[in-house]
Amino acid sequence: MNTETGSTFDWRIYADATCAGLSVLIPLPLVDLVFETIFRRRIPAKISKTRGSELLPRIKIQLARPLNGSPSWSGCLAVPFLVIRYVLQRLWRKIIYIFAVKDATAALTEYWHRAFLIDHMIRVGHLATNADADLAVRVFRRVLSEIDPSPLTGLARQTVANARHVLRLLVRAHRLGAAEVTKSIGEVFSSHWKVASASLVATSRIYNARYAAEVELMKLDRVS
Repeated sequence: MNTETGSTFDWRIYADATCAGLSVLIPLPLVDLVFETIFRRRIPAKISKTRGSELLPRIKIQLARPLNGSPSWSGCLAVPFLVIRYVLQRLWRKIIYIFAVKDATAALTEYWHRAFLIDHMIRVGHLATNADADLAVRVFRRVLSEIDPSPLTGLARQTVANARHVLRLLVRAHRLGAAEVTKSIGEVFSSHWKVASASLVATSRIYNARYAAEVELMKLDRVS
């Protein structure tokens, strides 16, 4: 895939990201968080494997961290109050299913951008062992928190609407591999790739500009 045009589609890059987003639809609080965490953590490793690249373990961890303030699985177990608050909040939003659909749509757009950016960073060498991967991750998180989800919202909404038996699907994806199990979702994504890639590439250009600006600032700091 050309990192500038995003012309060639590879579902392996987006399969785990899609499963992470669809996890929001699981109607069981905490179970949804477990599956979302599992697939979110898989994204960097699966993409680097697809591209034949190695990532440092600490970089994989940083790339897999959630952007928002949602408690992690281990954090929830450590703080009972957070567990109660989280369960009540998620349970309420799942009772009102329209909120769950909205949350899943937003999650999918974020995870697709996350996957594309990680792939982009690997392909341009920003996550190589001899590169300043920490700088790349800082820029990545900043850009990801500012993405415009609207160009991908329609596709995300369609993906959510077509998702059936989500828990069963994700259990199989966890056991057999996300790319294989979600092949039909990948076919739909592929048919909309031209529109989707335009949005994703626009995000990678923002990342490139921010990364270059940070590098220049670091050079000026060294000189001064």
